[in-house]
Amino acid sequence: MRKTKYTDGSTSCNSFSCISCISWFSFMLLFGLVPAFGSPSSALREYNNGKYDQALKDYEQLLQRKDDPRLHFNAGASAYRNGRLDEAAKQFDEALNSPDLKLQQEAYFNRGNTLYYLGAGLPDPSKRTELWKKSVEDFQSTLKLDPQDADAKFNYQYVKKKLEELKQQQQQQNQNKSDQQQNQEQQQQQGQQNNKQDKNQQQQQQQQTQQNQSDQKQDSSQQNQQAQQKQDEQKQNAEQSQQQQAQKQQAQEQQNQQQQAAAPSGKPEDKSGEKEQNEAAMAYAEGQMTPDQARQLLDSQKGEEMMLPVKPEGKPVDQNKPIKDW
Repeated sequence: MRKTKYTDGSTSCNSFSCISCISWFSFMLLFGLVPAFGSPSSALREYNNGKYDQALKDYEQLLQRKDDPRLHFNAGASAYRNGRLDEAAKQFDEALNSPDLKLQQEAYFNRGNTLYYLGAGLPDPSKRTELWKKSVEDFQSTLKLDPQDADAKFNYQYVKKKLEELKQQQQQQNQNKSDQQQNQEQQQQQGQQNNKQDKNQQQQQQQQTQQNQSDQKQDSSQQNQQAQQKQDEQKQNAEQSQQQQAQKQQAQEQQNQQQQAAAPSGKPEDKSGEKEQNEAAMAYAEGQMTPDQARQLLDSQKGEEMMLPVKPEGKPVDQNKPIKDW
């Protein structure tokens, strides 16, 4: 910020103009209306010696006796130099009530400086922007009262530039925040899609597992059925074999009985009949004929054995000769 001048022509590096009230209060001291302690001259002396805290106290005591815009202005300058910016802004507000346009112009200028530094110390960009806008307005008011004030022009451009930079920073931050939010939303959507895909995959895996279990169960059931069928077939074959063996034994017993029955008659055994009986028994054992059929076959063979041709008595007859019938 640029330096400003006192009204008496001297310069100050604190960016404030300090109006001296010595002549006015010295006039009051001549008539004994104001006590010697806490005079404007002592307050100004403390201010010039860098004792800003004591100077502020002196001006505050003087303000308790009489409310004067010039005292508010000097109190604001002392508070500013002491680092009490809030108090400085308050005192400059009161100094603007002065009918003196020069004092108003200096009060706008100093309050504009105070508001700028107040805003610079705030971390919140929105509050900083608010104070800096008021600072720009104060410098504009200063230029309205004194268009030739070079310091006010410089400070106005300076704070305005800072406002533009701050605005760009806020826009960039908002853009970054928007991009970050958009990225988060995209990541969230991607996460939801991934979760959905994972869920679908899990469902497919579960379905595949259930299908495999069902297939295994079905295969196991089929294997059990096949094993049971095989066992049934083996059992059936065993039963059939036992039946065939029993039939064979029964046929053999029947043959033995028939042989025993034929033995007392004294007839010679006919081996051919035995062979045929054996064949009939075997045929019966193999399931080619029933027991009744085998018995009938044996009986027929037995009958044939009994019906042997009788040997003719006498001479043989010549079949070519005519038979005499007389």
